[in-house]
Amino acid sequence: MGTDKVKISRRKADPLLPQYDEAQSARCGSCGRAILLLLPILGCTLLIATLYLLVYRLDREITDVSVSTCLADYEPKIEVLVLIMIGASLMFVVTVMRNIQISVYHRRQRSESIFVRIINFIAAAANIFAYVGFVLVALYDLDGPGDAPRIHLIGSYMYFVLSGLYGLLHSYLLCKQSQYPMFCKIVLTIVPLAGVACSIVYVVLQGNGYEFEWFTVALAAIFVGMMSILFLVDPVDDELGDFFCCRRGKRIRSGGI
Repeated sequence: MGTDKVKISRRKADPLLPQYDEAQSARCGSCGRAILLLLPILGCTLLIATLYLLVYRLDREITDVSVSTCLADYEPKIEVLVLIMIGASLMFVVTVMRNIQISVYHRRQRSESIFVRIINFIAAAANIFAYVGFVLVALYDLDGPGDAPRIHLIGSYMYFVLSGLYGLLHSYLLCKQSQYPMFCKIVLTIVPLAGVACSIVYVVLQGNGYEFEWFTVALAAIFVGMMSILFLVDPVDDELGDFFCCRRGKRIRSGGI
């Protein structure tokens, strides 16, 4: 009789274990998805906050002064440097996330070609190096000592050229993905194109249209922030989790994506 009771209690207890694990896994998955959705928004917010601080604290008009001048004049500079460093780091992460998402989509659709893979890689590398350039602009003043002006100019060219290139290449890659509604594609194409246009206008005006420089930086940040929409429509939580937790190789060997 005692043995029978033990067997019955085991039959009743066994079904409870997987149910608890599934609930815990669902909670962890929801938290992970929420974090991934917030990363683009947080990165965008930090960079926009940096621009706001430069204008508000220095009491300048964006039509009268460049971003570089405001960065050089801001005190204490550590405040904007922290915001820029964290914001740029988040831009790196979001760029990698988007690169993985595009790759996963084409693998699922069996449509990944060498050309798409190369464009996807070039686009991600361009945006990462663009924000490396933005960090250089913040660290080295245009009127600083030694090689600071040269490094500042190199960072400037890196940021404006490569961020524009990323916007154009991303627009092409986005058009190749059919899971997003047309409105989403239109908005995420117009924003980077507007940023490229502002950058060109600023160069053509040769320093007389500082507001277009500010618009370029703001639009580039907003563009990456809007990628939360893409992760909301097509979440690739498992693949991103595997990548950031260094489990990607295990998934591939076990037959996954």
